[in-house]
Amino acid sequence: MGTESAASTTSSSGAVVLKDRYDIDPSEPLPDLDMPQAKAFHCEDRRDAGRSLYALLCRPDMPVRVGAMRSLKGVKAQGMLSLIEYGVVDWPPNKRRQMVVIYERPSGGRVISQPGERFEPVPETQFVKRVMKPIIQALTETSQRGVVHRALRLDNLYWYDSSKERLVFGDCVTSPPGHDNHPVYEPLYFAMADPIGRGQGFSKDDLYGLGVCFLGLLTGRDPAHGWAPADVIRAKLGQSTYSAIASDNRVPLNLIEVMRGLLCDDYKERWEIENVDLWMNGRRLSPIQPKPPKRAQRPFKFGGHDFFTCRELAHALAQNWDEAIGPITDGRVEVWLRRGMEDNETADAVGMAIRLSQMSHGDAKNSVDFTVARVLILLDPMAPLRYRDVRVTLDGFGAALAVTMMQKKDVRPYAEILARDLAKSWVDAQGLYSHELSHFESQFKDLTANLQTQMVGWGIERCLYELNEHLPCQSSLIEPEYVSEIRELLPALDRVAAKLDHKTKPVDRHIAAFIGCKWERDTKVQFRALNEPVAERQTLGMVSLLAVLQWRLGPTALHGLASWIGGQLTPVISSYHGRGRRKDLEKEIPKLIRKGSLPEIYNLLDNQDERQRDNEGFAWARAEFSAADQQIKALEAGRTLRDEHAEMVGRQAAAVLSVFIAILTVSILLFMRII
Repeated sequence: MGTESAASTTSSSGAVVLKDRYDIDPSEPLPDLDMPQAKAFHCEDRRDAGRSLYALLCRPDMPVRVGAMRSLKGVKAQGMLSLIEYGVVDWPPNKRRQMVVIYERPSGGRVISQPGERFEPVPETQFVKRVMKPIIQALTETSQRGVVHRALRLDNLYWYDSSKERLVFGDCVTSPPGHDNHPVYEPLYFAMADPIGRGQGFSKDDLYGLGVCFLGLLTGRDPAHGWAPADVIRAKLGQSTYSAIASDNRVPLNLIEVMRGLLCDDYKERWEIENVDLWMNGRRLSPIQPKPPKRAQRPFKFGGHDFFTCRELAHALAQNWDEAIGPITDGRVEVWLRRGMEDNETADAVGMAIRLSQMSHGDAKNSVDFTVARVLILLDPMAPLRYRDVRVTLDGFGAALAVTMMQKKDVRPYAEILARDLAKSWVDAQGLYSHELSHFESQFKDLTANLQTQMVGWGIERCLYELNEHLPCQSSLIEPEYVSEIRELLPALDRVAAKLDHKTKPVDRHIAAFIGCKWERDTKVQFRALNEPVAERQTLGMVSLLAVLQWRLGPTALHGLASWIGGQLTPVISSYHGRGRRKDLEKEIPKLIRKGSLPEIYNLLDNQDERQRDNEGFAWARAEFSAADQQIKALEAGRTLRDEHAEMVGRQAAAVLSVFIAILTVSILLFMRII
């Protein structure tokens, strides 16, 4: 299963048991091993009592990296903590189900346990052997399994042994990629993004963070200490990372080369793992020094500061969104690009964006925001996508949307980004074609289509699950149950049925979108009915949808859910015209509820033969009623007397005719006898 969500139990000692093997003790926290988004607890292996383990309990309102868990489970490498097991457990203190991850426990502690802590630097002569070789080997292992760590920082490095001879890196799966990294450890294009929306990136991005870690290990202090995030970004924009961070730290001469290669701001020129391997094996390489950005002949004045480069100006405008509207829409930025930067191509694109905004007939405020966002993309295509308070990479959009929705924050900016197709604007601004960019363009096009389809099962909820494969369903009905697989949905609804008001519908927008994303077969008819305006059809669509899942996936009995649905069936029962049929349904449904079979309930409710008989009977009854109604109206109109007179005349005529026929018959008989 996607999250390895095997049932957990609680032992007699109060420990939570994962997969009948690992005992996690909620009463024994290990704060020294906490992660920013996960709490550490003591853990024991029932099959190996001497094994030193600990468990990380993940936050319920933060998406975790289940794909990385799958890939890293059981991997052993000299420079990393082994991920032993993971899964979902019932956590009694929080009265809910949560994800836990079990790691082997390092005995030497963290390199730094608190910000600003000084420590004994690793001697230059031992650096390659004690630090570089094991860490690079571990990164090679993770990279080969398609995992980018994205949590390399000094407070996530541990001494594996008490003698502090072996360095290992720790957890990377309990929060979104890069979420907990100080901007010092992030390349500029990630540092400028919101922590929730940085994205996974590539192995080169791990090497950048590793370069900053190496710098700290060589100097005995955290390079992030004393740096405000905003100051880090400004420093990296104004000069290279190496100049901003490493130049004052006295890097040993024989390590300058590798440090420059790892901290190169140009992604294309930054060293890869193979380059580091070659360097450690004695081959010397020459990192290409980054070219300084083009500077304007005269500055652009904004917010009391002078800006000489497009990237610095774009960052300042993005940080002061409302104040940026004026300089952009009145053409000052365009004029500066032409005269100060002598960049007519970008100036033309900016001017076109402004004119398109002025021609827009939509909401004026959103049009202006869209213009600012597009201009920022044109000024700095390498920066994250920025829209008002949102800063995300395309790769990190899904995690950012997940965190925002899980923490019940405003998702409208994300919906507007999709509705305005800003992702395409960002892709177009890159000026090159790649498979990755093509993938993003296609993906966001589909997301926009989902957003614009406002029926139940689509909308922003569908976008959420399409972007986050392993995200548990966020419906308020079952969110504490941690349902991340379609097979877990019906049992979860069955468990919560007794706790909820049975007037609440078992399928809300989140559950419908979750089913639509996870189960694409056999549901078109059900979703069409679910979105019809008639209550009877909506209810039948809901029952049919859940019945299909039970038929295909089980379990055989869902007593709680069946009882819940039983309280929702009044519109369907009332849709039958025959009083007898309604009584039969009211009599049969409780029997099926006791069996817990949704397919049988649906088949009883929507039996086509019974429905046809009911419709035919109703049509006959209507005809009889119409005839009776006409007779009543005739009586009321006085036509009855004319009918009685006609009947009397008819009787008289019949009597006369009968007498005539009798005389004629007798005459014929007498005539025949005479002859």
